[in-house]
Amino acid sequence: MTRSLSYDIGLDNGRTVGEIVAIARAAEDSGFNTIWIAEQHFRRGAFSIAAAVAEATSTLDIGFGILSPFVRHPAAICMEMVSLTEQWGDRFKLGYGVAHHGSLQLGTVPSNQVGALREAATATRALLDGGTAYNGARLDQRPPRIPLYVGSIGEQTLVMSADTYDGSILGVMCSPAFIDSRAARIDEALCAAGRSRDEYDLGAFVLTAVSDDPEQAMCVARRSVAYYLMAIPDVSPRLIGTGVERAELVALRASLHDANANDGIETAAALIPDDLVHLLAVVGTADEVAQRLAELLRLGLDRVAPHHALGADAPASVRQLGAAVKALGGS
Repeated sequence: MTRSLSYDIGLDNGRTVGEIVAIARAAEDSGFNTIWIAEQHFRRGAFSIAAAVAEATSTLDIGFGILSPFVRHPAAICMEMVSLTEQWGDRFKLGYGVAHHGSLQLGTVPSNQVGALREAATATRALLDGGTAYNGARLDQRPPRIPLYVGSIGEQTLVMSADTYDGSILGVMCSPAFIDSRAARIDEALCAAGRSRDEYDLGAFVLTAVSDDPEQAMCVARRSVAYYLMAIPDVSPRLIGTGVERAELVALRASLHDANANDGIETAAALIPDDLVHLLAVVGTADEVAQRLAELLRLGLDRVAPHHALGADAPASVRQLGAAVKALGGS
C-alpha cells in the first residue's frame, strides 16, 4: 500500500495570535495539510490560538504539537477538544509530551515518563471515545475521533506509542540517520504489537528557514537553532551520523547561555558555525528546502512539518514553500 505523505507547518506560541492566523491562512491557501501549534509554557495558550485559526480557515487541520497532560489534566484537555470539534468539526489532532523545558520549572515532570504518557493516552482515548476514566468520569458529549500523537524522540516512549498512540512526532534537530533509526524501531514495535504500519502516523518537526537571500535565511535559522540548543539539555543523541561530538555541543551550549545572558539572543546566535546551522536546520530557497523535506519523507516519515523558523515574512515564505512542494508533486 502506498503511504499518504503530508506536508504540514509547525509554529510555536511565541508569535502573536494574529501572526499565527496569517500564517495559517497562507498554509491553507498553499495546500499544507495541518498546522501544528507547540505550547511552550508561559506564552500564549494553545487552545485559544487553535480556536482563532479554526475560525479563520475552513479546511486546514489543526494539531496540538505538543501539550503536556501533566500541566493540564487530560480530562480538562478532553473538555476543550469537545468544544473545538463541536464548533469546527473533525479538524483537530492532539499531541502529548512531557514538555521538559517548562515542566522542569513547574515541577510537573513525572518520575516514570513513559508510564505516565501511556496512562494519559489511555484515559484520554477512553474519554474521547465515549468511555469512562478517573473513577467513572465520562464526557457529556462525544467528539469525532481525534488522532492522538506522542511528541518524543525517546526510544522507550516511541516503542510504547506503538500500541497506545495513533502516531508520533519527532522533535526538531534530528539527523537523517536518527530519523531512519527511529522509524525502523517503531516498525519493529508495531509488528510486536500486532499493528500495521498503515495504522500509525510518523512525523517530524524540522527547523526551516526559507528565503531567496541566503544571508537572511541563515540569520533566521541561526536564531532558532540558538534557542533550541539553549532549551534542550543535550541534543547529541539526535545527531547520530553527523560527526558532531557531544563535548563540542556542551561547550557551545554553555557559551550560548553566557552570551544570551550578557548581550542577548542575537549575540548568542552569532556563535553558532554555519555548518552546524545546516546540520540542525533546513535552510535555503523554497526549491532547495522542498527537496530536503522530500528527502526526509523518504526516510520513512508520513508527515514533515517545517517548523518555527519560516522566514522574515512568514506567510510569504509559506506560500513560496507551498508552491515548491506542489512542483515536486507533494502536499
